[in-house]
Amino acid sequence: MQQEWFESWFDSPYYKLLYRHRDETEAAAFIRKLLQEIHLEKDAKILDMPCGNGRHAVVMAELGYDVSGIDLSERNICEALLNDHSNLHFFEHDMREQLYTNQFDVVMNLFTSFGYFETDEENKKVMQSISQSLKPNGILVIDFFNDNSLRKNLKLSDKIKVDAIEFFIERKIENNFVLKSIHIKDGDKEFDFEECVQLLELKDFEKYYSPFGLVTEKVYGDYGLNPFTENSERLIIIARKKK
Repeated sequence: MQQEWFESWFDSPYYKLLYRHRDETEAAAFIRKLLQEIHLEKDAKILDMPCGNGRHAVVMAELGYDVSGIDLSERNICEALLNDHSNLHFFEHDMREQLYTNQFDVVMNLFTSFGYFETDEENKKVMQSISQSLKPNGILVIDFFNDNSLRKNLKLSDKIKVDAIEFFIERKIENNFVLKSIHIKDGDKEFDFEECVQLLELKDFEKYYSPFGLVTEKVYGDYGLNPFTENSERLIIIARKKK
């Protein structure tokens, strides 16, 4: 069975290499500010899905919360498990499949980790899994790119060199997805990967989560949690599960 794009790309060592410039300080500051904003109790349980290599989950656990992270990538989970602690747990799991029921005060879906799938049904499965994982009155946080800003500022191509490895990147919008083709030259070896993420607005997310009892509470436009505008860089949604 052919792998889906995110299975092969996120499990590749080149994925981490390409994105190693990510600002860990900014990510940690965002998590701290976000958790202050949603006023969590100290014994709150948080699910990070998908968690990648655990960089956000580690910050949450350091703040004293009980944190679980799930991710489809075996490589990511192996790396995340290096940080395993009594209040920090990681599991390899597909976020489309239910794993928990009424266990978490918060579910985090961070760093554009939605819209990977080809069908609405798969997106609905993710939202159903999230809703089922949340306790009544629990909170969902979605951190996604701002559709409008991305369309206006899409950079069509890039050439990036990391150490001795070259990445040739091309981007386009097609059928309401942003497609990124990644060609890699590593010495005499060459590889091709892709990213394919659906373009989604607030109303689209509401369409997916409203049937599962989630209601939008607040919307922010950046990691400083400033108000959302049409030109904001990010779309950060706080939604709550009805009691």
